[in-house]
Amino acid sequence: GGTSRTATGVVSGTAFTPFTTPVTASTTYTLVSVTDANCTRSSGFTGGSAVITVNPLPATPVIGTVIQPSCVTPTGSIVLNSLLSTPSWVITEYGTVSQTYTSSGTTYTISNLSPGNYNFTIQEPSGCPSLPTANIEILAPVTNTWNGTAWSKGSEPVSTDAIRFSGNYSTTGNLSGCSCMVDSGVNVTVNSNHTLTITNAVTNNGGTLTFENNSSLLQTTNAVNTGNIIYKRDSKPVRRYDFTHWSSPIKRTPIFTLHDLSPSTLFDKFFKFDPVNGWIIIYNGTEEMTPGRGYCIRAPQYNDLNSASIFNSQLTGVPNNGDILGPPAVAGKYNLVGNPYPSAIYADQFIYDNRDNIYGTIYFWTHSTLPAQTVPGDHRFFYNNDDYAIYNLLGTIVIGDMEGTPSPTAGSQSKPDGYIAAGQGFLVRSKTNQSVIFTNSMRVPGNNSQFFKSASATAIERHRVWLNLTNTGGAFKQLLIGYATGATNSWDSSFDAVTLDAHPYLDFYSINENRKLVIQGRALPFTVSDTIPLGYRSALEGEFTIAIDHADGSLNTQAIYLQDNVTKKVHNLTTGNYTFTTAIGVFNNRFVLRYMDPNVTLGKEDFTSLDNIISVSVKDKNIKLQSFSEIVNLEETSVYDVGGKLLYNKKGIDNKEWLINNLRSGPQVLLVKITLENGQTITKKVIYQ
Repeated sequence: GGTSRTATGVVSGTAFTPFTTPVTASTTYTLVSVTDANCTRSSGFTGGSAVITVNPLPATPVIGTVIQPSCVTPTGSIVLNSLLSTPSWVITEYGTVSQTYTSSGTTYTISNLSPGNYNFTIQEPSGCPSLPTANIEILAPVTNTWNGTAWSKGSEPVSTDAIRFSGNYSTTGNLSGCSCMVDSGVNVTVNSNHTLTITNAVTNNGGTLTFENNSSLLQTTNAVNTGNIIYKRDSKPVRRYDFTHWSSPIKRTPIFTLHDLSPSTLFDKFFKFDPVNGWIIIYNGTEEMTPGRGYCIRAPQYNDLNSASIFNSQLTGVPNNGDILGPPAVAGKYNLVGNPYPSAIYADQFIYDNRDNIYGTIYFWTHSTLPAQTVPGDHRFFYNNDDYAIYNLLGTIVIGDMEGTPSPTAGSQSKPDGYIAAGQGFLVRSKTNQSVIFTNSMRVPGNNSQFFKSASATAIERHRVWLNLTNTGGAFKQLLIGYATGATNSWDSSFDAVTLDAHPYLDFYSINENRKLVIQGRALPFTVSDTIPLGYRSALEGEFTIAIDHADGSLNTQAIYLQDNVTKKVHNLTTGNYTFTTAIGVFNNRFVLRYMDPNVTLGKEDFTSLDNIISVSVKDKNIKLQSFSEIVNLEETSVYDVGGKLLYNKKGIDNKEWLINNLRSGPQVLLVKITLENGQTITKKVIYQ
């Protein structure tokens, strides 16, 4: 096809070599070959005629949607419409890159287009090409360069900008970009509590990129980073014999070792954890800090024995990014893992993503208790397992103060809050032999200021109450009971946590399915008829106090009662603490936590039995009636003999106690009927003498 046709031969008696003549589309022409000396014939064509049909040009493709490169997709795409309806066609691409595409259909998308100008033609496989489309420009991502004094765009980068530092820079707040490049000799500092959020890769071409303590590098795609960063991390205040659980947010060649992290730690105080063999010494800290694994490192030897001070660490290497596996796991065993990123991760997301392979409780070492020397003079020390702060999908509990040391507030405030900071190691218990996985979807900006933190607000519905068991000598233990989306009233490893029972003096827990739980999740919806047995272990005798530490959700306004099965009292914890006396031992049947609404009858509240709160006793021919409920009084009582004869009746008692001291009766068995002010009745049998 075309607007003219070139041929060799004689047309209208005139000789040309070659001969060009105008033609019209959709017209048939006949070419006649003659035997003339001036005529050159094609090979194999000795005479006669040929029919030539001139077809119209294919229609030029219509440009549809043009998608420019973005941070997520660094190349562009163009949609071509109104293509040939033939069984197949060929599109030819002209521009920055020239290539062809063979396919069929009336719409086609050209993808993976690098920045530049492009146009396109279409033709049947053996036909003529169409006229080209107009030029389409695929734009390069915007680069916003800091030259040491100003940004090239005149304003700070936005998330679609490629950031380039050609001059020194110190952040004044959070910064976001598509990618980040640091030029040679340039010093860039991300200051404390600031986050650098980059969609794709971070490239350091010979400058320095320093992240101060509590700052974050957040990346959202699995891009490959190039060049080192310096990541500074401060521990909690530590004494010489305190250990911290660490992990590495970087990887380096040559390797970054435990000794590089803490060069002044004693040579045999570097540890990793093996699920089967337990703690393994890494002498002189020579082993590489592998991303995703947790390590236990004692404080520098120069630290004071009793006065705690912050340890300032510095990790230098390529920042970790993308999917990272933790260390090998063994089903049923604990494993020490660690946040592998230079940003915090969301603990709930970590638990949820690994729910098939771990029990859903995370243990954070807090070193709140001074180690005890087991044998004087042998330099061996005992570290209290109760110094693990505990977190799961329901929430967290705090751990106690130092052994026997009174404090103005209950607990050491070593409380996780749902975010696991950069450099933090922690314990999990494996369900299977599959290692845990860390992904970018767990990473969050900010929330990186503490080595164990936990989110106070999440998307799931939660109604929770924290109870403390304490004495005046400083003994402390906390438990958590809550009602949450996804929780059940049976054992659930994501919402329930078993007590470690490691405190030398005290343990406090709720009981469900014979498990002693420091965290217990219960099913929604919450109902006031629910009851939860509580137990405790005490190595001390004397007075202890049970109190509500705090509550949230609907439990923040719900009346919460403690039933004491020894004293027969039911105490409203929302109006005050409950103090009781105990002997040394384990007591799993003494207390029940319950919820009672004064406006609902005890029957609807499913009180286990009125026998638990109503007492009838006889002494010296006096019959004493008592209600141990703080919200329901005695209203009426009647006394009958076994034949049914009424011997005594009293209405309008309106009190917790009543004494019958004027009964005219000889020694015999009597039936005492009691009516409560809510209408419930109970009859008890007594021997009157």
